[in-house]
Amino acid sequence: MGNENGKSLEQDLMFAVVKEKYGHLMDDEQLEEVRKTVVGLSDFLAPMRAVRLTNDIEPFSTFKPFRGDDNG
Repeated sequence: MGNENGKSLEQDLMFAVVKEKYGHLMDDEQLEEVRKTVVGLSDFLAPMRAVRLTNDIEPFSTFKPFRGDDNG
């Protein structure tokens, strides 16, 4: 679902949250950089969100035993 600028409603809402909380600390140029970052982050996350996981898929973890401070 996009608006006239081609940005999604989600991107607009994420930017609105940042602007509401921190907008008073930034000038217009900085806010535009934040908007670009939000759009890029949203575009980056889209393929990750497309992957469907069920509850039987456990998170990947690596076991590294502690061998003392001298053994790294």
